[in-house]
Parts: sequence; structure tokens; C-alpha cells
Amino acid sequence: MLTLGISTSSGQFAIVLGDDRKMIFNSEEYHLAEQKDISVLINKCLEISGKTIFDVNNIIVDIGPGGTSRVRTGIAFANSLSYSLGIKVCPVSSMEMAGINAWEKYSLPVIATVKSINGNAYVGFFNNNTLISTEYGKIENLIPSLIGDCQELVVVGYHRELIISLFPEIKIIDSGMFYGDVKIFAEQALRFINRGILFPEIAFAVTEKSS
Repeated sequence: MLTLGISTSSGQFAIVLGDDRKMIFNSEEYHLAEQKDISVLINKCLEISGKTIFDVNNIIVDIGPGGTSRVRTGIAFANSLSYSLGIKVCPVSSMEMAGINAWEKYSLPVIATVKSINGNAYVGFFNNNTLISTEYGKIENLIPSLIGDCQELVVVGYHRELIISLFPEIKIIDSGMFYGDVKIFAEQALRFINRGILFPEIAFAVTEKSS
């Protein structure tokens, strides 16, 4: 089972290719961090891995939240490729990506955040290896209701220091992470492909209206 992973929600575009649970290409290993053309990244991926686009069985795409134009670029490409190949596209939140990475390291509840406008943020709560909720608004207002009575958690994102300062009564571990690692799309593809959809269904970006 060959799975193509696409992530554009962070500051760089990333492509991975996995065969079952084995990573066979990761664009981050080929000094392509500044490349913003997904077709170029995919062509490089296929060239190095010795595959063709018709070998791909599934597409997993990061649907954000993140930079709106960046996220929609990746989703539009994934939807178009899914349609042209007649294969499923599997939407995965960037909050879930970050949550999985932090949970696997710490086995603690995770708060992940992404900056937005007017002092707002996307805030995701991940616990027991599951994305529980993603909300949009002011961090200080959202986190208490999301975490409930949790007394220990891990933070991911650009607001890590702010969250630690706002909630001194909670034991908070700074993960040092700004966002999740797209490599899980290749290494844990089986976790995601059961949510795959076929046209006329398509993947949509996470926005303040959908959070």
C-alpha cells in the first residue's frame, strides 16, 4: 500500500511517501524546505523512490489549521490528485499530527495551538491518543474548558510560553515543538486511511468557522 502524504500548514511544504509503515521518501531530508511547488516536490519524490504517480493507493492531506492560503494550496492539490487518480483522499488535522507526536513522547494530554488574527488562536486538545476538540478564540478563555481537571499536560505550538505563564497552577511540559511531523502520514498510514473519501466528497480546510 503506497501512501502519499501532503502537509502545507506550517512554514514549509512537505511531502512523504510510505509503503505500508516504511518511509521511502521524506522531502525534509532532501533540502527542499523552501520549495513551494507541490508538483515539483512530488516529481522529486517519485524520481528518488522509483515510483510513478499511478502506484499511489492513498493520499493523506494536512487540512490545518495553519496559514490559510498555504493549507488550501495543499488541500486543492490533494483533492485534484485524488479525483484524477480515482483514489481516496484522507483529511487529517494539523492538531492531530501534533497531538500524536507529543502523546507518543510524553503519554500526557496535549494542547496544540496555531496563531490567528486579532489575538485569536486555534486550540486543539488531544488525549488518550485521540483529538478531542479544536476550538477558535482566545487562549485564556478556551483552555480551562478544554482540559477540565487535567493537572499535567504538554504544549505544542507558538503559544507554549504564554500558556505556561497563564496557568502556573498546572504542571505544563514544553515540547519544544511548533507543529507536528508529517512523517506520521507515511509511518502510521493505517491510522488514517479508514477516513478516506472519494469525489464528489472532498477535503476541506479547518477554519475559524469549522472549529
